[in-house]
Parts: sequence; C-alpha cells; structure tokens
Amino acid sequence: MHVSPEAPLEFKFHWLNEKGQQTGLLRKKGRFDGTTLVLDDIEVPASVIVHVETRENRMALSAMTQSGEPATLLLMPTNTRQLKAALDVSRSGVWAEMHREALEKKGLGRTFRSEECPECGATLILSGMPASPQLYCRFCHTLSTIAEDLQPPPGEKQLRLCDECGMFSKPRRFTIFYFYFLLVVWGWWSRSTWRCPACMRGEAWKMLAANFVFVLGIPVALVQLFRSYGGTDLAGPFRGLDTGNIKARKGDVGGALQQYRAILERVPHCAGLKYNLGLALLQQGDKSRAADAFAAALDECVNYVPAYAVVRPLYEELGETERLAELKAMWDDEDEAEESQ
Repeated sequence: MHVSPEAPLEFKFHWLNEKGQQTGLLRKKGRFDGTTLVLDDIEVPASVIVHVETRENRMALSAMTQSGEPATLLLMPTNTRQLKAALDVSRSGVWAEMHREALEKKGLGRTFRSEECPECGATLILSGMPASPQLYCRFCHTLSTIAEDLQPPPGEKQLRLCDECGMFSKPRRFTIFYFYFLLVVWGWWSRSTWRCPACMRGEAWKMLAANFVFVLGIPVALVQLFRSYGGTDLAGPFRGLDTGNIKARKGDVGGALQQYRAILERVPHCAGLKYNLGLALLQQGDKSRAADAFAAALDECVNYVPAYAVVRPLYEELGETERLAELKAMWDDEDEAEESQ
C-alpha cells in the first residue's frame, strides 16, 4: 500500500500510556505524507522510525532522536493497518536507497538487489543473496512464495511465528474470559491474546473449567475451545500443521516429521516447516541435524530471519567454520543495512 505526498494519509488518534490506556478523552490529528509522520505537534521523519508494532488498533513506534537515543510512542490511530503499511513502505524504501548508495560508493553498486513484499509492499534488501523460491518480510512477518513457476498456496500469507511458542503456525486473536460471583461481589476479567491454536488449547480448557461454576462464562469458553481446535481453519494445504507442532513440542520428532512431510507434498517449498523441524531437533539436543534443518529453511527462503538468527550461533557452537563463513558472506550486507537504520 503506497502513500505518496500527493495523497497524504490523514487520521485521528489517542495517545496511550505504558499500560496501553488512553491518556485523554479528545482525539488528536495525525498525518503522513509519505515522508514525515505528524502526530499532533510532533514530527517524525519516516527514515528514523526503526520499528513499528501493531496489535489490533494499537501501535508502538520506536524512533531515533537527534541525541541518538531511541524514543517510543504509543498511540491508537483510526486506521492502524493502513498507517503501518504506509510507514513500512516509506521507511524501507529510504533504507534500500541508502544501502544502494553506500554500495555504489564502494564500487559495488552492481551487487545491490532488492524485492518488494507481495503482501505489504515494503522494500526488502537482498544484496549478496541468491534467489530462492520464497521471500520473508520482516515488516509484516509474512513468508511468500515468489518463484515465477510456482503458485502461492492458499492461506500462506496468514502464517507466521507464534508469539507464545515461537513456531511457524497460524496465530490468531483469542479472548480469555472469566466470570466470577462471590456473595455480593461479582464481575468478570477479560483480555485478548494472539497465539496459535495449539498454544490456546490448554488455556481454553482451563477457562471452561473455571467458568463452569458460574455458567455465564461458559459460552465464551466453548467458542474459544472450538476455535483452538481449528474449526474450519485447518482445511487446505497446511492442514495438520498444528498437530505437527504439538508433536514437535512434546518431543515426538518422528510424528512431527510425518505431519510436515504430508504438508510438503502439497506445498513443496515452505521454509517455516523446516524451521519448525529445526526447533524440534534442537529441543532434543540434536544440534547437527537441527543446523541442517535451518539451512534447508534458508534454501527455501534465503532471507528467512528466524532461521538465520538460530543457525548462525549454532554453526559457531558446532565449529562449522566453512558454513558459517558462507552464511556471513550472504548476510553481511543485510546486517550492515539493519545496523544503519
């Protein structure tokens, strides 16, 4: 989603405190023209925004100040997704251009390579990296099939790492709800959480048991329990993913591998599945085979940050000097670009 200076994005927002609560009743005016984000009387160039995180309608921005220290802004804009996409497109484009200019100054301009995320439109730096069937976006966290001779599988863009277990899955929004009634005191407690269905199942059963006494919380618990076991969400080419992940977390690597292989027969290229297998093997202490699984994930998606973050220190620990040197040669440009942001 591209936002140009000719079509500025205007919105209203509430400031939030550290607990995510509104700090005032009246909404402020905001504006983004493709270059500068204006929040009431604060102006933030998109190029200095180093991180943007959203949860539902809330947004956290981390930006570098003139002193070199990071500052965090918490807000609740009226169009959170649209604003995040516009910021990511702008800042990633600026960083890519800065990286290209830096390479040209070194006489390496011809080595510059980038791709646009099919999902959010952000520019991803791939200098020094070979082509691969998939592409990872560190802005929207999607893993996309981009090879011209491959058809992206249905549901692919909804898969990413779960905040709870860290495995490649389909995280979604769940509601945790408890109703209580103690003599003259009654009320309820509720919060939203983002996690994969496999991580929600234990919480859903606990919620059902705790709400059973007072009845009123049972409908919510039943809905979340049903959703945690998938409902219709497990249909399609990635069916069996939750089952495989549960087996992997329980140490049943063979059972997990059986589920993952069945998915790979339908989806030949999926870095996330091989990443999950690497996590399962690592949990079992099989570091050598885990490193091979993470390397396989990088073969599927050359810029898959989750696999790189795990396999690099693993290579160092295993003394895989040649593989480590090859990995560093590919990722040095990306690391330098990230450090300069």
